[in-house]
Amino acid sequence: MLASDLLGRTVRDRAGRPLGRVADLLTEADEHGRQRVVRVLVTPRWRGRLLGFERPGIQRPWVLERLSRVLHHGTREVPWEDIDWVNPQE
Repeated sequence: MLASDLLGRTVRDRAGRPLGRVADLLTEADEHGRQRVVRVLVTPRWRGRLLGFERPGIQRPWVLERLSRVLHHGTREVPWEDIDWVNPQE
């Protein structure tokens, strides 16, 4: 599966509740050094391209922080295993 197949896709949690759209995929290296997707950045509404300032703990200029907060309010990281990829609801 390609990342482009997942980005922008509307996803739900395991209980079938809508989470939003996939904005980004967050990876970590496994024991063999290969990158695995472990979390998904989900946004409740699609507002175009993310700038990378939406993630917690990222230092950003105050103007971009406020703009990001308005445009991407509610964006959050969801563990990969908490997303229902089997029954997508577009």
